[in-house]
Amino acid sequence: MKRIMVSLTAGIILMSAPVGAEPIHITGDTSIKYQRDSADGESTISGSVYTIKLMGEADLGDGWSLYTRLAAQSVTDPFLADFNLSPGAYGESKKSVVALDQFGLNYKTDKMVYKFGRQDATVGTTALLYSRPDSNIGKEAFVDGLSFSGTVGAINMSGLLAREDNPAGEIKNKIYAIRAGYSPVENFGYGVTLGRYDGDDSTNHWAVDGTYTLGKSHFTAEYTKANSNTNNKAYAVIYGYDFNDKISASVTGFRVEELGSMGQQSDFDVDNRGFHYGVSYQLNEATGLELVYKDQKTISEGQNNESFEATITYAF
Repeated sequence: MKRIMVSLTAGIILMSAPVGAEPIHITGDTSIKYQRDSADGESTISGSVYTIKLMGEADLGDGWSLYTRLAAQSVTDPFLADFNLSPGAYGESKKSVVALDQFGLNYKTDKMVYKFGRQDATVGTTALLYSRPDSNIGKEAFVDGLSFSGTVGAINMSGLLAREDNPAGEIKNKIYAIRAGYSPVENFGYGVTLGRYDGDDSTNHWAVDGTYTLGKSHFTAEYTKANSNTNNKAYAVIYGYDFNDKISASVTGFRVEELGSMGQQSDFDVDNRGFHYGVSYQLNEATGLELVYKDQKTISEGQNNESFEATITYAF
């Protein structure tokens, strides 16, 4: 942990150095998470995860900016790490990592935002189709390419053209996706996503989604299907309720078949179905607490598996 703090301190100094006349704008967050995972016939895994992320952005003018991220994570059990997502990225016994893991260019207009470089990525309103999320840490955890989001007239548009940052010697799988959404009224919207995953077994995907807000309640649903012959569907349905501006809760029902996502990288566990229950409490503007319980079962074998996470996050 001492090595992590030294590296982060050096990173802050480096990222705070001026670029021309404009200093880099620094934001970040730090979190502590307790996690407990269990599955039928397997040993229970539990422990703590400590994470720090620093994001820097330097304004280059005319809508252009440079971005980078320095991240560090330390875990009490390597199986809980967010940095060994590809086998052998850091070694199965590794318990701490510091990495400059995102970098590139942003370009912003009045209607659109473009991002080119190494970045986290999701496909689908619920990240049902594909996910290499911001919570990942280090190498071989993100994608390299172009993403965009914004509006074209009354249509909400977003897209991704990228290849995975995979281990040396492995295929750099490519992801192509575009979503078009429309909101005929303020509290209701729907969209269509088309995607392709190019790898050893290339697949085409389509998805439909919808969102609806009624008072303090909000609903999100997404369904997707691939052109694989079998086990090619997935869905997620989310109900959320905001008690007030500090406390919210949600229930998610989902099912992701083995080949229902792009490269078997849905934000939900592949070959699983079940429910997720979440509660969020915002203590103040900077500090939040989140509790998540996952009650799942594998589709192919019917193995019950559960997970509990309690995370406190401080943003700065």
